[in-house]
Amino acid sequence: MEENTTEKKLEIITQLARDKKAENVIILDVEGTSDLTDRLVICSGDGDIHTRAIGKYIIEEAKKMGVPIHHKEGLENGKWILVDFGVIVMHIFDKETRDYYKLEDLWEELVRNRKKMKES
Repeated sequence: MEENTTEKKLEIITQLARDKKAENVIILDVEGTSDLTDRLVICSGDGDIHTRAIGKYIIEEAKKMGVPIHHKEGLENGKWILVDFGVIVMHIFDKETRDYYKLEDLWEELVRNRKKMKES
């Protein structure tokens, strides 16, 4: 990958997710809120077979494009797949698990609270 920027990685990762028909793809900017990553990509699939297909495709294609993957887990059961690209962490959920954990709501609230603290 020639240009190894966060924005370029986001573009690649989200397009790969859309290529496999990932649903409700969102990007959260958590820079300054998380010490572990700058962006979260959250999406869902229509069941564990679909989520595994999304995860495997993204991992295979990202490697081909030179996007380094630091860690991956959850491909075995497909309920919640995590792919760590360093400055970007991707979460691929089945719909039921995404609705249960509401990860995007949690992070959005943390980002809002962080901004309020900075303004005070």
